[in-house]
Amino acid sequence: MLGIASGSVLVPLNSTMVAVALPSIMDEFAIDAATVSTLVTLYLGAVTIALLGSGSLGDRYGHRRVFLIGVIAFALSSLLAAAATSFALLAVARICQALSGALISTTSLALVRAIAPVDRRGAAFGLFDLLVSTSAAIGPFVGGLLVGAFGWRSLFMVAVPVALFAALAVGIVVRPDTGRADVDAARPAARKPAIDVPGLVLLAALLVALLVMIRGLGDGGPGLFAALVAVPLLALFIRFELGAERPAVDPRLFASHPFAAAVLGVLGTTVVLHASFILVPLLVERLQGGTAETVGLVLLGVSGMWAVAAPLGGRLSDRLGRRRPAVGGSICMTAGLVALLLVASDSTPAAVGLLLAIVGFGMGFAGSPRQAAAMDSIPGDRVGMAAGTYYTGRYLGGVLGASLAGAVLGTTVTAAGVTLGFGLLVLVGLAVVAVSFGLPDGTRRRLERAG
Repeated sequence: MLGIASGSVLVPLNSTMVAVALPSIMDEFAIDAATVSTLVTLYLGAVTIALLGSGSLGDRYGHRRVFLIGVIAFALSSLLAAAATSFALLAVARICQALSGALISTTSLALVRAIAPVDRRGAAFGLFDLLVSTSAAIGPFVGGLLVGAFGWRSLFMVAVPVALFAALAVGIVVRPDTGRADVDAARPAARKPAIDVPGLVLLAALLVALLVMIRGLGDGGPGLFAALVAVPLLALFIRFELGAERPAVDPRLFASHPFAAAVLGVLGTTVVLHASFILVPLLVERLQGGTAETVGLVLLGVSGMWAVAAPLGGRLSDRLGRRRPAVGGSICMTAGLVALLLVASDSTPAAVGLLLAIVGFGMGFAGSPRQAAAMDSIPGDRVGMAAGTYYTGRYLGGVLGASLAGAVLGTTVTAAGVTLGFGLLVLVGLAVVAVSFGLPDGTRRRLERAG
């Protein structure tokens, strides 16, 4: 578990740490803020597009093998980023990090599912979520220390030993045939179907159109054009995938109510998370007079309490089923958002941090049961594809949340804008509560009967 989690932390760690390095990168390469921000959008967009394809690769070639390729490629990409002599080369290295990170993200979920006993799968996902969430929580803090002491290039160098440890641990401890029994049993004559390249191309085009639409719809022009293009692309993608022998993502996955509920739930949760990461720093610095260090401490409550609550929710879901902890955690998250809506604009940074901790606890408590429900509901030969779909919902939620916060605030940070932002997040939280009722109840009894 430690080896798998060490690989998985590379993706969120390198996503959150890089934020503190952006000013230094701007100075070194003499670029503006709009240009340097592409390091974030390129990374997020590339991960989103690559996730579903990486899941299919894991189903075809084995999740352990693809995981090892992913962590080694991430180490090499990080070395390239640390040695970059131009911004263009650094951007290419970030894209390579994202592509290899997608391989790690999907296969790590499949490996956790394969190594955990059925009646302890919720606890396993809780431990996994704890380790990954902790890395995301400490990312900005660690990044600030590294940049201050050794410069921005050290952020990328630190990923190399972590990736090598993950490769060694999984390569030595995890058996080569881990997870293969489920896949081979579902395939007649152990035949390996072809990768759905046309489907992946259509999917990439669709996701690019969605990202452009989300980021630019309010400005008209490219955003409106992307919205018009996305509709026929979606229809064409669904029609093609329904007829494919081995689709990149099978739309029939969403015929499973637990899986559909889990994906919609994680999408809504990450809308809340990433919108808060835009709203709260601007609230604390622009309206409450706080510093960057204050912002870091305030935001620590979200990821920190998420990490604390994740194993609790996972263990409880093994006994009570996935639905009740997920619903309870989603209600807790929404209650914290309601409190932020009512008091945030007139409160102190300490009060905002406390309320964000409540939001983060609810997110973590619901996250592990939701993730376990998604993996429980899918046949063994579709686990990689399902993991890719789940993570795609997660990353799309992040893009949507950040774009939503930016659109609400506009060019000037005001108390009214912050209040409106939290009001919209309350609506998103209520939607997450509603879809969480679609998760299964009595999971342990059902799994015991199946086993």
